Amino acid sequence: MIDNQIEFSRILVELSNATSSKIGDEYFNSVVKHLAESLSMDIVFIGELTNNATQVRTRSMYSNNQIVDNIVYDLADTPCDHVAGKEACVYRNNVQHAFPKDIMLQEMGIESYMGAPLFSTTGKPIGLIVVLNTKPIKNEALIETYFELVVDRIGAEFERFTAVNSLIAQEKKLRDLVFCSSDFIWEVDEKLIYTEVHYVKNGLLGYSPKEMLGKTPFDFMPLLERESVFKKFKVLLDKRESFSNLLNLNIHKNGHNVYLETSGTPIFNELGEFKGYRGIDKDITDRKNKELALELSEKVLETANEAVMVTDAAHNIIKVNQAFENITGFSETEALGNKPSILKSGYHNSDFYLEMQETLAREEKWDGEIWNRRKNGEIYPEWLTISAIKTNKNAIEGYVSLFNDISRRKKIEDKLKHQANYDALTGLANRNLLADRFSRAISRGERENKLVALLFIDLDKFKQVNDSLGHTYGDKLLKDAAKRISTHLRLADTAARLGGDEFAVILPDAENLYQIEVTVHKLLKVLAKSYIIDNHEVFISASIGITISPHDGTDINDLLRNADTAMYKAKEAGRNTFRLFTDEMHKAAQERLFLENALRKAITNNEFVLHYQPVVNAQTGKICSCEALVRWQHPERGLIFPDKFIQLAEEMGVIGELGEWVLKEAARFNVELCQHINRDISISVNVSSDQFKHFNMPSLITSVIKQTGIQAKNLVLEITESLMLDDNNLIVKQLEEIKGLNVELSLDDFGTGYSSLSYLQKYPLSIIKIDRSFVERMDSNSKSESLIDAIISLSQSLELSVVAEGIETVEQVSKLKAKGCDYFQGYFYAKPLPEKMFIAFVTDNIKKSN
Repeated sequence: MIDNQIEFSRILVELSNATSSKIGDEYFNSVVKHLAESLSMDIVFIGELTNNATQVRTRSMYSNNQIVDNIVYDLADTPCDHVAGKEACVYRNNVQHAFPKDIMLQEMGIESYMGAPLFSTTGKPIGLIVVLNTKPIKNEALIETYFELVVDRIGAEFERFTAVNSLIAQEKKLRDLVFCSSDFIWEVDEKLIYTEVHYVKNGLLGYSPKEMLGKTPFDFMPLLERESVFKKFKVLLDKRESFSNLLNLNIHKNGHNVYLETSGTPIFNELGEFKGYRGIDKDITDRKNKELALELSEKVLETANEAVMVTDAAHNIIKVNQAFENITGFSETEALGNKPSILKSGYHNSDFYLEMQETLAREEKWDGEIWNRRKNGEIYPEWLTISAIKTNKNAIEGYVSLFNDISRRKKIEDKLKHQANYDALTGLANRNLLADRFSRAISRGERENKLVALLFIDLDKFKQVNDSLGHTYGDKLLKDAAKRISTHLRLADTAARLGGDEFAVILPDAENLYQIEVTVHKLLKVLAKSYIIDNHEVFISASIGITISPHDGTDINDLLRNADTAMYKAKEAGRNTFRLFTDEMHKAAQERLFLENALRKAITNNEFVLHYQPVVNAQTGKICSCEALVRWQHPERGLIFPDKFIQLAEEMGVIGELGEWVLKEAARFNVELCQHINRDISISVNVSSDQFKHFNMPSLITSVIKQTGIQAKNLVLEITESLMLDDNNLIVKQLEEIKGLNVELSLDDFGTGYSSLSYLQKYPLSIIKIDRSFVERMDSNSKSESLIDAIISLSQSLELSVVAEGIETVEQVSKLKAKGCDYFQGYFYAKPLPEKMFIAFVTDNIKKSN
């Protein structure tokens, strides 16, 4: 998202200023630079299709805050293949997983992708514009609208650039031909064979006189030209007539074409017998090429998307193109002889036109936005550029004006302005506008010594409603809630949607806390009333966190965090209530912020280690497995246990990276351990439900098995009941694929969450782990012991193995062994141990067992 401190309207002006007067590569560079910087994208490029549309050659690429060298890459197996010649495409995150064969995405660390195709005016695919980011895209709508704003101009610029380059190349080619040619005198015999050729500098057509003697003029012409010219000439030859200015195309020795105008007269001997022709060839290549260039220029002018209007020094219109007629409605006949004032809209006052004339007189150029009137009376905006045309003596002989109808762009600008400040679903303010309104409220509060309250509102149980009734229903519910919030506020207050089911409210000019609490109670009451949507009645409520400025600070981001913290305290208090931010919450928020920053560095700095706790066979006492438990070895705070950072890693979105490291490290250790003890021992790894929801776990596990060499049968994945709560068929499919790899699945902490017998039937489990809380209470709580009996009995009937966690006493071992528990894990045998200590522990256990 665009930085909150930047007015998006200013960005639009910057885009116009940065690109309107530029063409070619300078225009492309301006677009990618502006798009990258204004929307905080890591990489932006414009590319053109090449090699029969199988490759992309970048025309301009912006990365690492600078324009970088262009590259060529194959379209196959890249997200660009889904864009080129087709339609806009977006991958908000995990684009590497969607295109695993795209090595460039991996090397650049790209997380998200968005692209739009470019087409010529005839609809031919010619390229694409792409943004790449190392983080998920959060401003998709803005980028999409931005693309709509520039793709037509980029496509037109591609065509204009190609046409101009073609013209330049053609002009250079013709200049070379002119330099290499000159007029020369020749004679041919009755068979039209050169008998005499007068020397000219560099030779005619690049050939010396000696090389031309014995050949006919037709030998130097292309085959079709030779036939055509000879057919015309034979009529003259048969009558032995003179001829002049016979145009013919010839091929220069170096392969270039040369246009000649040939004039000749017949030669007769004393007896009147025909002996041939004598004549002169005039090289008209320069003239002919200028004619072709002029024709080409006319074609470019007529096919240009920009309107062109040429006036004389007195501002009388002397030339317009087809685009002028299309945009203004005036035909060429109607426009010629008139002055540009026929387009005057009356929108601008006389000072505007006076300033335009003064600028033209001073700088010989003017450009800017102007409103003009079409022939049918419709007023429209255009971007106009006027430049003076000067003679060789530096006198102004006229003016050329280029303009585009920017009506569509203005509509897009208005749309972008609205999108930049308002939430698309609810119509409430967004974060950008919220920050602006809050800044103004703070300034006014400081002047008038008033309080400013910031409320953070989260709808209770919205996710359950959204998941059960669908997102369309959820959107309608959000719109209804937003309306209830906004209609119960003062005009001076601001309601905003932060995203999802989270809202914020600014209450400025508050006299005291009581006044704020009155509004909060009103909001809680109205949000808790029933909602009737699509004939469904649902009940939800809201939890509200409150922070007060200037007491809690003046920075919008800090205060949003404060209010968010207070909101969670309201949820913990039972929901449908509010809490004020306190110093204790501030300390907790500061601790969380510290851990967030440290956790990001920890992943980069490899600060994580694994400890291993043995799992023993209940009957033999031999170690048969172990559980890998992650620890954070913080450089200052020492060893941090997972209960302090796993949930945080999930909320931060880094659990995937951490979980992948744990899986690979545990597999590597297992291979080393099995080799060391010369026997198989399995290892279990805890897997977060977020990993299954956001990553392709079967693909990851397959990769880990190949990379580390671990035997699939030695790997056990421990999942929790929260993964099963969503009852997602995609998750079931992943679990079945993993089971198909011969990897075991274990259900951890069974009985503490949302246990259901249907889980045990539906999901391909092999192991159930009895939670330590039941084992701890087994001696003092008969219900816990009965529950253990039930779990073991149920598992045996389903042919599932049972592991009891938290074993600490010999009595627990004895009881659980008698009940038929298969495996034990706990401090009674060993605490989780570092790698070397665990290897030594296992080795010792094997020696004792033998």
